[in-house]
Amino acid sequence: MSGLQRELMRSLDLQPTIGKLDAGVALDFAEHSLLREAAEARLYHVLGKLESGQVSAASRHAAQELQRLQASCMQVSSGVQTSCLALARAELSPADLQRACEALDSQLTYIKACLQRALGRLHGGT
Repeated sequence: MSGLQRELMRSLDLQPTIGKLDAGVALDFAEHSLLREAAEARLYHVLGKLESGQVSAASRHAAQELQRLQASCMQVSSGVQTSCLALARAELSPADLQRACEALDSQLTYIKACLQRALGRLHGGT
């Protein structure tokens, strides 16, 4: 992706797409790709800021952690998709399938809770 494309992706208003997610609507391929590319563009922007100019040890460490997080996010995304495929093939009862969906949703809710807590600390909270 070129620098201009990254800038455009970074500046997109994603609220309509995020609103669909919050409403429980499954995104189509284009919307899913848009979210992924916008997330990458925003991350690369931050990485660029951390790696530009005089780079301190703390900036290098932050950049490395963000790169690790990005790799982990890709791994989690893939794991969610393959887990759902495996569950679909497992021929579970409707009740067990519902429990499995709730378990997956709980895992992602926990990740979101970790993010909110960490962001609170980043912004000066407890």
